[in-house]
Amino acid sequence: MQETIYRDLLNNLEKSNYRNRLQSLCCFSAQKGELYNNNVMIVGRAVNEWDDDFQLNDMDTNLLVNKLFSKPFIPMCPLEWVESSWGSTEGYNTNKSAFWRVIRKLSESINKLSSDERWASKLVWSNLYKIAPSAGGNPSDSLCGYQFDACNELLKVEIQEYKPKCIVFFTGENWFDGFLLENITLMNKSESKLVDARGILKLNGFTTKIVIAKHPQGKPEANMLNEILDALA
Repeated sequence: MQETIYRDLLNNLEKSNYRNRLQSLCCFSAQKGELYNNNVMIVGRAVNEWDDDFQLNDMDTNLLVNKLFSKPFIPMCPLEWVESSWGSTEGYNTNKSAFWRVIRKLSESINKLSSDERWASKLVWSNLYKIAPSAGGNPSDSLCGYQFDACNELLKVEIQEYKPKCIVFFTGENWFDGFLLENITLMNKSESKLVDARGILKLNGFTTKIVIAKHPQGKPEANMLNEILDALA
């Protein structure tokens, strides 16, 4: 089901009036850790640099979808790179990312892990928007608009497939606005500075807790972790 919706997303984007046809874009699909235990799903705004680059004026939809969803010849955890890059002195160091630092503490707390256990492999990680500039940075309002409907449907399918006990959106309400409208009941956290809302999501008989937190960049991380855990409780 994810592949079908993703193929429609790319085909519709190719046929759209999006003007920057030569822009190098990248496509992302949800990543499920090999030790995922249905406890928590993490959702960000959009990926900041990723593989599978393409341009709308020269795009092979089937090739991109097959690369995204094909299983590797040698099975490996899709989120192993997050742990192996922790403290890396070459390339991307995940320990320098506030996003991953907060998620690590969240996973360790929810999954009751020690600091040396495989915290990332217990998660599912996704993003609201699947198509972003390959050079980094968030997709423009225009690019978000052309992919919104398909991304909303993809998010629903992901949730139904992974069935997490809770979902934490590190997006802020401004980015989350419009997603899952028919499936959620939200309560604002007026006393909270770092959690915008919490609530319940109901989707085809499945029910889960959700928390909408601000993006961790530049925020007091210990406070954010405590507010998220409080909202989930």
